[in-house]
Amino acid sequence: MYRNNQSKIMKGTLTCRQFPKGNLENMNKSSENPEQSSIRSTAKILNLFKKPVKYCNEEGQKEDVSIKKHEDNALNVKENSFVIDNSNKIIFHVVMGKKSTRKHKKWEDDGILEVTGKYAILKDTEGHIIHRTTVKPESLVEGFRMYMDNKEIEIIDRATSKCLPNESSQKPIPEPPAKKFKSSSSKSCLPLGSLYTELKLRCDPLVMPSINLSKDWVENGTSENEKEVSVDTCLVNVLRPHQRRGIVFLYKCIMGLNTPNYFGAILADEMGLGKTLQCIAFIWTLLKKGPYGHPTVKNVLIVTPSSLCNNWNKEFKHWLGFHRISPYVVNAKNKPKDFKKQIRNSVMIISYDMLIRCQEEIEQIVFDLIICDEGHRLKNNDIKVAKILKNSNCKRKILLTGTPMQNDLQEFFSLIDFVNPGILGSNHEFKNYYENPIVASRCPNASYDVVSLGTERASELHEKTKSFILRRTQETINEYLPSKHELIIFCRLSNEQESLYSHVTDIWFNKSILNNSVPHLTIITTLKKICNHPELFYNEKNEFLQSDFKNSSKISNIKDVSKKSYCGKISVVQALMRNLRKTDEKLVLISYYTQTLDLLETVCNAEGLQFLRLDGSTSSSARSKIVERFNSKCDNSKVFLLSAKAGGVGLNLPGASRLILFDSDWNPASDSQAMARIWRDGQKKDVYIIRLLTTGTIEEKIFQRQINKASLSETVVNLNCIASLKLSTSELKVRLFTHVLNIQ
Repeated sequence: MYRNNQSKIMKGTLTCRQFPKGNLENMNKSSENPEQSSIRSTAKILNLFKKPVKYCNEEGQKEDVSIKKHEDNALNVKENSFVIDNSNKIIFHVVMGKKSTRKHKKWEDDGILEVTGKYAILKDTEGHIIHRTTVKPESLVEGFRMYMDNKEIEIIDRATSKCLPNESSQKPIPEPPAKKFKSSSSKSCLPLGSLYTELKLRCDPLVMPSINLSKDWVENGTSENEKEVSVDTCLVNVLRPHQRRGIVFLYKCIMGLNTPNYFGAILADEMGLGKTLQCIAFIWTLLKKGPYGHPTVKNVLIVTPSSLCNNWNKEFKHWLGFHRISPYVVNAKNKPKDFKKQIRNSVMIISYDMLIRCQEEIEQIVFDLIICDEGHRLKNNDIKVAKILKNSNCKRKILLTGTPMQNDLQEFFSLIDFVNPGILGSNHEFKNYYENPIVASRCPNASYDVVSLGTERASELHEKTKSFILRRTQETINEYLPSKHELIIFCRLSNEQESLYSHVTDIWFNKSILNNSVPHLTIITTLKKICNHPELFYNEKNEFLQSDFKNSSKISNIKDVSKKSYCGKISVVQALMRNLRKTDEKLVLISYYTQTLDLLETVCNAEGLQFLRLDGSTSSSARSKIVERFNSKCDNSKVFLLSAKAGGVGLNLPGASRLILFDSDWNPASDSQAMARIWRDGQKKDVYIIRLLTTGTIEEKIFQRQINKASLSETVVNLNCIASLKLSTSELKVRLFTHVLNIQ
């Protein structure tokens, strides 16, 4: 009976009331004489739950009030106010605004909501009380909206006592339990000790280092008391250890702690390590907090490939929610000039192409921080987008790239000079002091002195750049993801392909002897298409080659045969597709040529496999829908045909566990980016990544050069030196175009 009545009472609303005069004095009297004391015995108190007691309100009207016994937190009633024990107080950060029915709410100010039991007090940021009310504690979650007096408030997150004004005696509030990752199923394989350590670290607060030692941040020449800058709990609980270190590294760079007078950074983590999440947590921290009590930055510009604009927007929504921050994505409808029309707009997301179109409007806005995603696009200082960003007044720049050096040291210098201009001197000084000795030391016939000097300069360059370049490899996240298997399959040329390949190289050599030269890249492209399939060569509109084959009967016979059958790599893909049909796995097929994708589309139709396709002709709005559809378990598409140029960066395709790189690029970074699409957070299955190479052809030579270029990157970033770098004339004329016969 007691519990039933109590549950009914708890559903009601407890209001403040005024006791008759004299009751307060009587409540404080000794209970030695129960008959004279106003304090009821236990039996009488239990009877209260059976029958409500009537009191008079201020107007003299009688009202029913039910009283619940509090064993720990006693309610002391005192003249139209209540005093509450603060030991169980919960604090929330909120935003406030006037009551309205608008869909897009305009918030006017920040505030604090203190909740103890059912009682809530709304305060402004200075601790002044605005209103009191009663609430349902179980409904107070992030994003919950409610009305208090003439205010509408929305809960942002749960706060700790350190963030509260005038609450020095407040006890810390326990952190909420750590959120599980999508790939948390793989954590069961971790040793108990390491898992416990990681979970403990994720629950610990993430506090940025002090900047008192940096003279650049003493405002107005006065020494102020530095405030603690920490990452919000809602983000700390989802950060992995390497991501926590990344955020601290970015903070030290942007605040000029690592390198005095330089405020740029390059986050060069390999694909899949969460560069986007690290930046979102970093941006949100700087927008809300600063070492001197006010936000460090007000406006942030994120420049990214067009295919990733919506992805950044979704990531902000996923990790922070639009009730905290609503990024402004520039597109055909949203113009940069409208960015500041909304008071809460603080982050602008724009594509590299749109940045060029809207240059004048962008230059009218003052940005405190610029972040360039897939920043290797700025490897050439002469391109227009690089000039626009470099000429901006913003000193704080972060460049995100999984491949900080793609081809040579000049491109590496361009990226460094973009984030920290002049830190390595001029281009001419860098070339003479660093690039020439390092390149010379990597030649096969280099002397001991040359190798020693090159090694010394490479080590010096590494030491000088590691203060603002942070790079972690995928080994960092191996424990969080399923296993990955990388395979290289060497495919033989068919007889038809071999004959066609030999004819092209012979004709090119003959024309070179006659001084009727043809661009090397034209021949390379032609040979790569022959390796893919002869039909791609015949679809090529090349007057130089077609005129030589026009009257060749042998070539005509080859053309007739090639159209009727698959050969080389296509035959391998066809066999893999037939095995794929018997499983529930999905496959991503990547090529650098849309003509090859057309051919692979024909193979999918022949094998009866449903497919989706994304290439340069796919609109930006449709790309995200295609990706979501393919990743969905409900979709029946088994194959995703992907152009390496259009979708080889930034896309997450964990819906597939198989990937085939059909052809290769001279730039090893492009292949690495493309092959990283499926081995990412959210992947539940073991991953198999297959690279197809046609043996004894130009494709083998390209792969060899990729290894050499990748080793150059390791030389500067990780100090591992092997192999040579440049393509000499003899290599172009002999090694690249020589067809090596297959050995049985």
